[in-house]
Parts: sequence; C-alpha cells; structure tokens
Amino acid sequence: MNIIKAITLATLTFGSSVGAFAQTASAYQYGMNLDIAQVIAVEASSHTTGNAEIATLTYRDSDGKVQKISYLRPATYANQN
Repeated sequence: MNIIKAITLATLTFGSSVGAFAQTASAYQYGMNLDIAQVIAVEASSHTTGNAEIATLTYRDSDGKVQKISYLRPATYANQN
C-alpha cells in the first residue's frame, strides 16, 4: 500500500511540474516589478537573423509559483567587434 501512495504522489508532483513549464510566457514591459526568487531556466532561439532575439525566463517567485516572461535581448553575434 505504501508503494502505491509513493507512486501516486510522484505522479502528481511530476504532473504539476510539467504543467508549470507548459504555461505561456507574459511579455516583459519596461518598468515591470518582477518578483524573482530563483531562476529556473533561460531559453533563447539559436537561429537569429537580426540584432535581437526573443528569450524566455522561467523563474520561481517568492510565493513559490513558477512564472515565465519573454523579453528581447541582443543576439550574441551582434555584440562582437
């Protein structure tokens, strides 16, 4: 019986984690007050044709909720002399 409870708990925990990563990202607006307690991931496109690329920051706020925000960042090759 304890194994079944452990498997059920693990399944529910994994399912809620996947759901948090599946949410859509909010667009960053200049001056937004961000509550970032822990950065989980930063994702950016590897195929950029311009001087900027859209990146997505996944983070945990001080309440423990996982949030996503998208923003423009300079492409890495655009900063080279």
